[in-house]
Amino acid sequence: MSVKTVKAKKKKGTAAAKRKRTRAQEEADFEARLIRVENNPDAPLIARALAPLILERMERARSGEEPYLTIEQIQEELGRR
Repeated sequence: MSVKTVKAKKKKGTAAAKRKRTRAQEEADFEARLIRVENNPDAPLIARALAPLILERMERARSGEEPYLTIEQIQEELGRR
């Protein structure tokens, strides 16, 4: 009985680089969904109100600023104060 050996296929790129590309693609997809919700008149009001806040948070995170808003800032943005 003979045993065949199988060569391992070489992976192109490192695992960390692949994860980074995947994460960047997921973030781009999420941002596109938020923009669609923001522009959709049939979307729930709360979703349309929160979409710009989430987009702003994502932009802050990219620029190195504090990505999170305080509860007071969110309430002020939504006009519930």
